[in-house]
Amino acid sequence: MPVEFIGANPCATLMRAQSRAGFVSLWEAEWSVHGSGLAVLVWVDGDDVVRLLTPDLTLGTWLAETFSRWFPELEGLPEIGEPVECDVVEWHIGPDHARAKVIGADGTRVVTTISRPVETRPGQAEAWRLGGVPWTLTNLLTFCTDATLEVDGARVLGRPEVGGSDGRAHSSAVIAMHETWSRPAAPSDTH
Repeated sequence: MPVEFIGANPCATLMRAQSRAGFVSLWEAEWSVHGSGLAVLVWVDGDDVVRLLTPDLTLGTWLAETFSRWFPELEGLPEIGEPVECDVVEWHIGPDHARAKVIGADGTRVVTTISRPVETRPGQAEAWRLGGVPWTLTNLLTFCTDATLEVDGARVLGRPEVGGSDGRAHSSAVIAMHETWSRPAAPSDTH
């Protein structure tokens, strides 16, 4: 089962009342079939596309189209827009918080923080179909109670949805680390 991505993918959906106010996803490819690098996807209520900012357009597009666009967090949101090159001003993904600040070539400015962990546990999904392709995902998930998002100088007024059941915490703000995506070899790859 060939590995195609190793890295991290913290993300947060911010809610205001019962509606999504904003969404942010940070991709950090330590290694991938398209090289290493970073990408940010961001959407704020009222945007007509999910913005994609990345220093590496090929890698960023691959991450967005192969993975993010199929994630349940993006269900009901607009399509992902064309990638925009960006400068990474600040970037940290750790077990207890994630923070990023990027500035796009189009002037887009994104600042986000995901923090205040409440529970960490391993995650695994086998044969998770993304765009008709079965993937195996393993990672370490840290559920957090706080997340902030600022886009173009405006703070998104919303909070993560936090809850739990069966003694397990859940939050719409999570730091996914030690993430590995692999998929079965194509029939022509086997001998």
